[in-house]
Amino acid sequence: MNDLSNEEREEFIRLCQAAHAATVAGRNHDAHLYFREAIKIFPLSTNVWLWLAKVVDTEEDRRVALENVLAIDPNHKEARRRLAEINRRSP
Repeated sequence: MNDLSNEEREEFIRLCQAAHAATVAGRNHDAHLYFREAIKIFPLSTNVWLWLAKVVDTEEDRRVALENVLAIDPNHKEARRRLAEINRRSP
């Protein structure tokens, strides 16, 4: 996040806070939109990709989000565990 300008950093934080509030309120579609905007600002955020995996509608979208976490951090335990769960459920 050091490469971001102050404005980008503030916008990223605002979007993440709005996404989290939407998630808590059960507004997953809104959260999804906020997280997608946050990812555009800082695509290397494993936390945002992980949260995104929690609010998307399809298993395929969850898989993509978790694979993005692992592309950034191949040793991310939660992403590995959740991706393994998806793979066990998939035919």
